[in-house]
Amino acid sequence: MIYFVIPAYNEVENLPELLTSIQRWAVEHGEDCHLIAVDDGSRDGTAAVFSAFGELPATLVRHDVNQGIDGVFRSGFQAWNRFRVEREDLVVTIEADNTSSLEILAAMVRLARGGRDLVLASCYAPGGEIVGTNLRRKVLSFCANLILRCTPGMPAVYTFSSFYRVYRAPFLDRALRAYGSRFIEERGFVCVVEMLLKFGALGARIEEVPLRLDGQRRKGASKMNVFRTIRGYLLLFLHAATGRVAKPLPDQLAQEERVSGKEAAAVAGGARARRQ
Repeated sequence: MIYFVIPAYNEVENLPELLTSIQRWAVEHGEDCHLIAVDDGSRDGTAAVFSAFGELPATLVRHDVNQGIDGVFRSGFQAWNRFRVEREDLVVTIEADNTSSLEILAAMVRLARGGRDLVLASCYAPGGEIVGTNLRRKVLSFCANLILRCTPGMPAVYTFSSFYRVYRAPFLDRALRAYGSRFIEERGFVCVVEMLLKFGALGARIEEVPLRLDGQRRKGASKMNVFRTIRGYLLLFLHAATGRVAKPLPDQLAQEERVSGKEAAAVAGGARARRQ
């Protein structure tokens, strides 16, 4: 099963196209998919649009008031974690605004099923690009990337803040148990970088797939406050540099390392079986 966790805030114009695209992708690739949308206090009928989409199994989580993207991911992962985690399951997180293309999803899924714990859609990786946005935003994004690249403990990747990711479900479950309530502590869009940092601390095997990020596909304005987000990146840098980023819970760490070893052996065994 592939679970799609979709953050949504006033996305009534964009959501129908995304849901239809996922349904079409599932049929073309023969995948069982389950949609989990987190409506973060929308006032434009986003929840009704999602509820009316009956082509795939779906779970809707609603926030009465806007909690921000950190609250959205907490709720989305909690909703997913209520399902039984199977070894072959994957969790995809993707924006509701259609700026990320599903054309690369099959490649991301293959890498995750081949043993990568986390696969990032990467607009800064060789072959990736950003189009349909202004120069000011590109410059600010470039500066933010420089800050994150220098953050202590950060995995060596090209793109740090992408929402569009494929998680191997057993490893995501491991991370949620290892960090407990401290898995997401940063506010706003910074939390996706925090999660990457914490995955790296658990020894995640991470790979990137080049993405063409197209801002022209979005209907309506971006929900990101760029300057507030860059300020958040600076605070995350300081937290990492001063050892204030949460570590895995001490009583869980040894257990999680044993689980990781078993998972690695199972993944390797599955990969050998597929090659035979």
